[in-house]
Amino acid sequence: MYQIFINNEEVKTENTFSINEEFLNTSNIILNKVYPKSWSINKLLTEVYFPSDYSKCKILKNGNLIFTGYVKNSGDFILDFNKPKYATLQVLDYKGLLSEGKTLDFVITGKTVAEAIEQVVEAISDYGFVLGNINILNDEVIGAYSTLDKTPFDIFQYFSEITGCLWTTRIVDEEHTAIDFCDPELLPKAPNIEYSLEYLKNNKIESILPSFSTTDYRNKQIILSESVFSSIDTQEIKYTNGYDSIFVTELPIGKISSITINGEEMTIATTTEKELGIYADFYYKSGELQFQSEEVLSSGQKIIISYTSMINGRETFNNNTQIDRIKNQLSRNGTIERYETRNDITNSKELLKVASNYIKFNSKPEITLSITTRNNDLFKIGQRTHFNIDNDKLNDDYMVKSKTIKVIQSGEIIETIYTYSLINTFNAESEINFFDNQRRKASGNISDGEFITRNIDINNVININFKNLVIEEVV
Repeated sequence: MYQIFINNEEVKTENTFSINEEFLNTSNIILNKVYPKSWSINKLLTEVYFPSDYSKCKILKNGNLIFTGYVKNSGDFILDFNKPKYATLQVLDYKGLLSEGKTLDFVITGKTVAEAIEQVVEAISDYGFVLGNINILNDEVIGAYSTLDKTPFDIFQYFSEITGCLWTTRIVDEEHTAIDFCDPELLPKAPNIEYSLEYLKNNKIESILPSFSTTDYRNKQIILSESVFSSIDTQEIKYTNGYDSIFVTELPIGKISSITINGEEMTIATTTEKELGIYADFYYKSGELQFQSEEVLSSGQKIIISYTSMINGRETFNNNTQIDRIKNQLSRNGTIERYETRNDITNSKELLKVASNYIKFNSKPEITLSITTRNNDLFKIGQRTHFNIDNDKLNDDYMVKSKTIKVIQSGEIIETIYTYSLINTFNAESEINFFDNQRRKASGNISDGEFITRNIDINNVININFKNLVIEEVV
C-alpha cells in the first residue's frame, strides 16, 4: 500500500512511521531504520546505507503521490557485519524553502494582490513553485511594496494580512508545488461533523477531543508605521543648474505620479527597475528625499514633480464587544491595548486592514478539535467543515489545520491512523500572525536596523524639569 523512494530507489523502513502534515509550517517525516528494498533478499547485510543530505524523497500510497520532499539529516549505523546498516532520516517538504530560501529584492507597484502573488511566484519558480488557485474576493491594487531582504514566506504573509485570505502550499507532482490563496468564505467544504453514534461508527472515528482556549485577550490594536503614503499628492518645482542630476525634495518620496520639464511629460522608474534594465528619464527610490535624472540637464529648465509623500502612520482598531464584556463583568474600563510597529506597510488603508485582522479573532475563544480515525482519510488540509453538536460553544465552523498519518505495518496487515487538528478561528488565526510566527527574526531575513517592536504595555515617557540644578564633576 505504501511505497517510499529515495533518489528513485525504493527503500524499506521499520514497521511504524508518521507523516506530519501542517497547513502552513514545514511538514516532516522521520524514517527509522531505512534500507534499500533490494537488501530484503540478502541474508548477510554488510553494506552501509547512508544517503547524502538533501536526497530526493517521495512517498506513494496505492501509486498516488502523497508526499515529496528532501532528506535533511542522515542517521546512525552500527558497524556490525551481521546486521544491516540502517539510516535514520528526517525528510522535509519543499515549503520550508519559502522561508529558508533566497530573499527577494524588487519593488511591487501598481498591481492587484493576485498580480503581485503571480510576480513573487515567478521569482521563485526555480525552486519548483507554481501559481495555484487564487480566490480573493476583494482583489484591489496595493501600495508600493519593497521585497528587499524579505523571503517569499514573509511576502505571502503580508498579502494574507491585507486581504484576510489564507494561503498554503499543495503538491502538484514530484517537480512542482503550488501556492494557493483563498478567502475563508471560499475554502473547499467537507461534510459536516455530526456528533452521533452512527456518524462516529460509519466514519471510523475513535475520538474527538476539543480544546478550549482564549489565546489573546487584548482588544485595542494600535498599528504604527514609520512611513505610509500620505492621502494627498505633493507638488514641487525645481530648476536645473546644468551640473546636478540629483534633486532634493521636501518630503520622502513614496511614489511619483508625474514629472514634467517645461510642460513636457517625462518617463519615471524606480532604481530597482533601473537595475533590471528599464530605461526612464528619471529614477527614484521609495522612502528617499530625492530623485535623479538619467542625464545632466542643461541649466534653467523648470521641473514640476507630483508625488505621494511618505509620512508616519497610525491606525487604531477597537473590539468594542470585548471592551464592554470586561466592563460589565468588572465595572471597570475594559480596554486592554496592544501596540505593533510595522516598517513594511506603505499604505494607510493596508495599515488599517492589518490592525483589523490582528484583533478579529478576539471576538470568540479559539477552539481546537483533535479527531482520530482508523483507516479512513476523512479530511484534507485546508478544508472547512461544521461541527453539529448540542453545545453553543463547540457548535461552529472549523478549518483542518494539520494532519498526522501514522502507518503501522505488521506482515500483510497495514493499519493507518489519521489524526486531524481543526480550528474555529481560521479566518484570523493567531498562529499565522505576522509577529507570532516563529520564522520572523530580528536578524537574517530582516535587515540590520529593520527591527519590528512588540510592546504589550503602554510606553510612558516623562520629561523631568530640574530646578536650581547643581552639577559636580567627580574625578
